[in-house]
Amino acid sequence: MKPVKFLVALITVAVVLSSVSANPYGGWQPIKNIHTYRVQEIAKSAVAMHNWENNFMHRLTLVSIRRGLFQVADGVNYKLDVMAAGGNGLDSKGSMYRTEVHERLGTLELKFFTRIFEGLN
Repeated sequence: MKPVKFLVALITVAVVLSSVSANPYGGWQPIKNIHTYRVQEIAKSAVAMHNWENNFMHRLTLVSIRRGLFQVADGVNYKLDVMAAGGNGLDSKGSMYRTEVHERLGTLELKFFTRIFEGLN
């Protein structure tokens, strides 16, 4: 493993852990500050990956992050409720989406991106 990727992963986990309560391993924990640069970048990446997976047919743009959870496992899982707006009629004013992104060693993988009507449970 390259030292730079390891360092990025280590810093990411440290930043996430510093913003949550004790014993975050295994269970989902709230992200206390969804406005951090890293959480914003993860949300933007999730929207971009969703656009790419759908061949940019209904290109969405991140409007805001409403809520977020994270889970430390084999890397860090992020579950975010985001508001995104797009070019088609349904999403032109913005809709809520739930996304889950897995981050491991500085690499992001989109697990799902689904339109929702309610916040995180």
